[in-house]
Amino acid sequence: MSKKEIILICILGIVAVVRFFFFIPKAPDLDLAVGKNVEVKGIITDYPDHRLKGERLILLPYNQKTKFLIVASYGSDASYGDEVKVRGVLETPENFITNAGKEFNYKRYLDNKDIYYIVKNADVEIVSTGHGNKIQSILFKIRDIFSEKIDEVISSPKSDLGRGLILGDKGGFDTETNNNFIKTGTIHIVALSGYNITIVSGAVIKTFSIFLSSSLSMIFGIIFIFIFILLVGGGATIVRAGIMAFIALYARLTGRTYFAGRALVIAGLLMITYDPRVITDMSFQLSFIVTAGILYLTPKIIKWVSFAPMRFSIRENLATTIGATIAVLPLLLYETGVFSLVSLPANILILPVIPIAMFFTFLSGLLGIISPIIALPFGFIADQLLSYILFVINTLGDLSFASINITSFPIILTILFYILIIWWIVRKNNMD
Repeated sequence: MSKKEIILICILGIVAVVRFFFFIPKAPDLDLAVGKNVEVKGIITDYPDHRLKGERLILLPYNQKTKFLIVASYGSDASYGDEVKVRGVLETPENFITNAGKEFNYKRYLDNKDIYYIVKNADVEIVSTGHGNKIQSILFKIRDIFSEKIDEVISSPKSDLGRGLILGDKGGFDTETNNNFIKTGTIHIVALSGYNITIVSGAVIKTFSIFLSSSLSMIFGIIFIFIFILLVGGGATIVRAGIMAFIALYARLTGRTYFAGRALVIAGLLMITYDPRVITDMSFQLSFIVTAGILYLTPKIIKWVSFAPMRFSIRENLATTIGATIAVLPLLLYETGVFSLVSLPANILILPVIPIAMFFTFLSGLLGIISPIIALPFGFIADQLLSYILFVINTLGDLSFASINITSFPIILTILFYILIIWWIVRKNNMD
């Protein structure tokens, strides 16, 4: 590490500390109102989170820097940029125990989003519309149309999975399916991360490379990432994932693993500097660790899978699958407390299919905007592939021995695992 890099890291670290202590909004003191009926007026600042049993809205009250989480039943029709009046019971976030017996730090999860209070059983009244950022409003409307077109050509619950892969939506899954994702160690496929974007943009580049030069294919891949970010709303999570995807994609296509790795570290440091709390965000952790796994583990693991054909990038995708699985395993053990005994076969069976499923799902939504008839053939292919993925996840997840619950997987052990992975990478590099 050069002297300039050390100085840069120190500067970013100082800025991160200053931002954390002086620029992160503090929680308002509303403790006297907790447990009581309240009325709050403000603006919806994010895309509504639609779930099976209702919807969740992010509300920024007038003259406030922090937000409220609004939990309401369906029917409010509220969307981004709407001015609303909300009536309900004010509560503070509480941590809860998952099915695996692991405590989920729900309070920290919401704190990272500047949300310190929840209004439950809310009655939402729309006062006026059009108060949001114009560009963001257009992006979210495109996302709405894109989602609707996916639903038109792909049947449920496959369409729910398709939106999960493309948009990171998890609200459409029932409890049993959600549990099976966790038990099979495949929950990361619906966590919007750089991995999702990398594999589908990689498939786009491979398709264009049949007709165009590698340079032009790379350009189309980069353009695709930007279009993808626009279509899913351009939020902070997808922007982070897009940066990670671009780094991983550039490394895979140019072979510049070392420089891409340094760029990955710099990108991560910049994100942490902007908001230090992001380091505890699981989507950021997944994006960073999976991208690092693609960069450093895949080139080593590809030697293990020499039996797989190189045609259609089967060998490369298989190596990427195993690399991603190894990379996220310690994190998933720490975060979910579930040690999946079927994780490796589940990921090997489905991850090579996911780039194709995402590609056809994306085409289905995109072409559906032009004409549902044109999108139907692509929707049929996506439907079959998504059906296969759900079949594998539900079949393996329903096995009695699918997973073991580990209620206490300490952070020290998680760090130790990653130290061993890093040691293995460095050791292999020195031997090569």
